[in-house]
Amino acid sequence: MSAIAPSKQTYAREVENTDTLRGCAALFFRFPTPRVLALKILAFIIARPFLGPLTYMDAVFVGAVVLWWPFQEWLLHWKMLHFKPFKLGPFTIDPYMSKKHRYHHRHPWLLETTFLPPESFYVLVPLHIGLWWWLSPTQGLAATGIIAFATAALIYEWVHYLTHTPYRPRSSYYRWIWRNHRLHHFKNEHYWHSFTAPFLDVALGTGPSAKSVETSDTCLTLGVDDEF
Repeated sequence: MSAIAPSKQTYAREVENTDTLRGCAALFFRFPTPRVLALKILAFIIARPFLGPLTYMDAVFVGAVVLWWPFQEWLLHWKMLHFKPFKLGPFTIDPYMSKKHRYHHRHPWLLETTFLPPESFYVLVPLHIGLWWWLSPTQGLAATGIIAFATAALIYEWVHYLTHTPYRPRSSYYRWIWRNHRLHHFKNEHYWHSFTAPFLDVALGTGPSAKSVETSDTCLTLGVDDEF
């Protein structure tokens, strides 16, 4: 438990002004993951002009990230974050990110659990930069890809965090996201896997009418008896 539980415990309902967008934004950047992502984006925006001219391929790279990101977040949520541990000989296969996500379902109002684990950035940030640098035809396009992907990650972090605060939806699109994510946490964890693109759940069959879905008794545990 000690390796999974966050070191701090912040509940938005106990922080002043988290029923407003401005208050939520001020609190958001007190957490390490958004700060790291924002600094990464800023660093590569500053570096981009020194790495070659912008071309139409930069728009292609940004468009590819925009198209890919919703599928990635849906797939990783469904397959990795909801991965159930299993025995392989004497070993138990149980990825760290899956454990963290189960803790999040157990404690949905604990804001530290809504973010990608800061410790994972020791691996993910250099891996992400290295892959773009290696796979891209130019350094400039690599920087564009890094900016686009990190921006998508920051938007995802913001949207997920916001759904776990007292802030109530204003726009119809965010209301759709907010409702789906609450249904995922408190109605049935097998549905509504998308965070920023709820239309993808509809297209992929994981966004049914709430009335057509039975209420699950494993929303909090994800069917795994962790000692949280």
